[in-house]
Amino acid sequence: MSVPIEDQQSSPQSEAHNDLWPDHGADFVLISEGGLPSRIALGRERMLISRLYLGLLRTITDDYGTDLSAHSDSLTLRTIGIYVFLRTVICSPARAHQIAQALKLPRGTVLKRLQDLVKAGYVERVGNAYRVTDKVNISDLQIRLQRRIDMITDTAKKLSEVTLRN
Repeated sequence: MSVPIEDQQSSPQSEAHNDLWPDHGADFVLISEGGLPSRIALGRERMLISRLYLGLLRTITDDYGTDLSAHSDSLTLRTIGIYVFLRTVICSPARAHQIAQALKLPRGTVLKRLQDLVKAGYVERVGNAYRVTDKVNISDLQIRLQRRIDMITDTAKKLSEVTLRN
């Protein structure tokens, strides 16, 4: 999905890109229209969404360290953690079976990952339900969230430009 930095031409867009995605390296550099494989339908749109998704996942890893990424099934762990966070924010702690249903995961997997999150201190059990703890309030939270918002906004802008061209 990326090309080596030396193969790219410098442009205002690539300058802005470097400021917005500074910590992600060459894997997050967009390639030109001509470099996309024609066999992949909607390749540019899917590349932009993939870059955003991976970038957001990486920022979560950067923010919370190896607690969430050291597991062999860290994507499931983070997904469950995000869902528990969402339910906590809307003042509706979730039960394990609700989480399993909502995320379409086996209940046993959800229970195991919830135990991991409890052990790491990010989630607590309240009766039969789960909610996040204050440990989710990391330092520099506003700056970190603004970086994610900028990534989303940048991707949305690029997607709208692709849509206008097609």
